[in-house]
Amino acid sequence: MVVVKRGFGFIAAAALVAGLAAGCGSDDGSGDGVATDSSATPSASESAASETPAPDGSSSAAEPSATAAPASWSTCAEVWSVGAVLPKPYPGCSLDGLAVPAESVHCSMGALLVTYDNTFWGVPGHEISRAHGKLAKDPEFQRVRATCTA
Repeated sequence: MVVVKRGFGFIAAAALVAGLAAGCGSDDGSGDGVATDSSATPSASESAASETPAPDGSSSAAEPSATAAPASWSTCAEVWSVGAVLPKPYPGCSLDGLAVPAESVHCSMGALLVTYDNTFWGVPGHEISRAHGKLAKDPEFQRVRATCTA
């Protein structure tokens, strides 16, 4: 039974790495996976803040900025549902009309691991997952994050 579990874990990890690697690239040809529309691109300070995880290894709770969300952004409830595909590129979502910039970590293989509300996570262009509790305590998210940053 242990061999089956380890084999499954290895297959799941390999599939994750392949999925994260496939998430590399961009739709706009720039190769960085970030939207080039200046209205949808966060400022340098927002970008730096969104790419830095909280000390416990999770993102901070999704809090809207004081900036109005661009009209092209979907509401956070529309974007962040289990099984939905995270848009590629993903600059952020709208919560009560205010911008919630993407919270992401750059993976070593070039993909982005995006989190929302300390509960959801995904790679742009791939299926969204939900943690059982907070991200810092979720074993599946912690494995994904460790693979991402390895």
